Amino acid sequence: MPNIKLIIEYDGGGYFGFQKQPNLPTIQGELERVLNDLVFLESPIYCAGRTDAGVHARGQVVNFKASTRVPINRLPAALNARLPSDIVVKHVEVVPEDFHARKSALKREYGYYIHNASYPPAIGRQYCYHYPLKLDTEAINQSMRLIIGTHDFSSFCRTEEGKSYLREVYEAYCRALDDHQVVIRVVANAFAYMMMRMLCGSLLEVGRGRWSVPYFQEVLQAKDNSLSAAALPPEGLVLEKVYY
Repeated sequence: MPNIKLIIEYDGGGYFGFQKQPNLPTIQGELERVLNDLVFLESPIYCAGRTDAGVHARGQVVNFKASTRVPINRLPAALNARLPSDIVVKHVEVVPEDFHARKSALKREYGYYIHNASYPPAIGRQYCYHYPLKLDTEAINQSMRLIIGTHDFSSFCRTEEGKSYLREVYEAYCRALDDHQVVIRVVANAFAYMMMRMLCGSLLEVGRGRWSVPYFQEVLQAKDNSLSAAALPPEGLVLEKVYY
């Protein structure tokens, strides 16, 4: 039975996250609906990262085992003709039997986009968070250097008793993309629930001058999410790429 891998892009604004939920629109639900017209699914659809409601993806990876009535090279066109326009299959391939979109992933890359200008954007407003005052990106980068390596991110995620929140961060930086847009980008082995949005909310406190870099470090080391700043909204967050 072929093990099929898809790379997909989606606008998450109209969905309640990736994971299928009863009576709610989800990315997985739409994929399953369309795939059932084209293939005989022999396994669940596995994804590299279960993005939350409103979060977008440029490089989400999924896999499933199926026999297909459509040749693999024609499957992207067949899927895209049936999927809603805010979900696009960018690549399809048959992968080894032991490939698993989540378990085989080595690292994931997320970007959080901030429109840093006195006025909000009219075009593209659904893909960024607007902050009107100038941000100190150097202070943000000083804080982000502190999270590189292996740390317990309990201060920057929703926690449950008995779970580990140790994550390894490989890259973390803040960069201006143009005169108005700033991206906070993090590459890590995995992300805990709400980790990126809560982390970015706290980094914004540094950038706006409400938190010092040493205080950010104290919060990181405290392993207490009551100290975190509020999570930023989902529309600025994008799953950019998954590495294998």
